[in-house]
Amino acid sequence: MNKLHTSVKWQTIDGHSPVIAYFKSIGYLSDAAIREFDEHTFPLFIQKREMLLKPGSIADHFYFIVKGVIQGCIKDEGKFITTWLNEENEIVGSIRTLGTNEPCREYLQALEDCQLVAIPVAFTEMVFDKYPETNIIARRLWEYNYRGAEDRAYICRISSAEKKYRYFLEKHSNLVNRIALKYIASFLGMTIETLSRVRSRQNNG
Repeated sequence: MNKLHTSVKWQTIDGHSPVIAYFKSIGYLSDAAIREFDEHTFPLFIQKREMLLKPGSIADHFYFIVKGVIQGCIKDEGKFITTWLNEENEIVGSIRTLGTNEPCREYLQALEDCQLVAIPVAFTEMVFDKYPETNIIARRLWEYNYRGAEDRAYICRISSAEKKYRYFLEKHSNLVNRIALKYIASFLGMTIETLSRVRSRQNNG
């Protein structure tokens, strides 16, 4: 990983960490809290196929995706299975670690060269206590993540491959021609061959 020291000036239009604009689109942030995020978050660049986390590791950072796509996946009988897909303006990490210090169960892998902002977990716990407004932002982020988990649970219960793919198009249309089909097929719980047939039928229909 190409980790830049926190003293590196943020190369953004407003001179702030990219998470600031994202958080401010969700809720209010005081100037003092903004200064804290500028100081304690840092840019991180990882290459395509590089792992952010592996099972057994303790996740000490969350990652805001400025550019790129990250997948969460597990390995079962030697085969990687995609469990989620996240792209720009989303935050990824291991929720399991929060409040438990339990090791991660998933791999977090870059599916493109990724530009990220790393947010230390310990820092988030501090700002929640120090800046009450950040708790409102955190609550809304939890709501977003809960809806994402609900969507993933829903798609697993759809029996029709065609309906699964249509639902994926509704939720992740911009990923369809951006990442390899094998990741989409794995996420949808079908083979590449099945997904190719579904796409062919829909394109010809």
